[in-house]
Amino acid sequence: MMRYFRIIFGDEEEPTNSNTEMTTVETIDNDIQPQAIPPKTFNYYRYATKKTMAQGLLDVALLMSNASQLKSIMDVGEEHRYFHILFATIIVSIVLQIIAAILLLVLGTIKDHTEKHTRQANIINNIVIVLILFITVSNVFITAFGVQFGPAEGYPTEI
Repeated sequence: MMRYFRIIFGDEEEPTNSNTEMTTVETIDNDIQPQAIPPKTFNYYRYATKKTMAQGLLDVALLMSNASQLKSIMDVGEEHRYFHILFATIIVSIVLQIIAAILLLVLGTIKDHTEKHTRQANIINNIVIVLILFITVSNVFITAFGVQFGPAEGYPTEI
């Protein structure tokens, strides 16, 4: 596993066909014949699957972070200077994340490679990209106007 990690991130070069290992294979009539074992190659499908899983986990982490920020701003209440802005921005971010997740699920179910389905998949993909842009911008504003816990009190304070 670490070998593939090193190949992906450049610590080790991927094997080429010129470095083919030779092994011997014994046949039924006890003749020993050399047989070439092909080198392990990079599996793009497996890499894409792992990348998608990691991205999904990051999306869940962002959703949990937004829920935690929403709880914090609600605990502080309206005495926070930016309460209404933060509350609205966090709600918008959570709603956009849910919409993007639903669209990604729909995108994952499109398996037919006809021209019509490919066009639909491209449109959904472009919509998801725009949603992710808005989610990122909204989370920048949430962080900029956010609530921070004081070290001694344990209560949220303004940044």
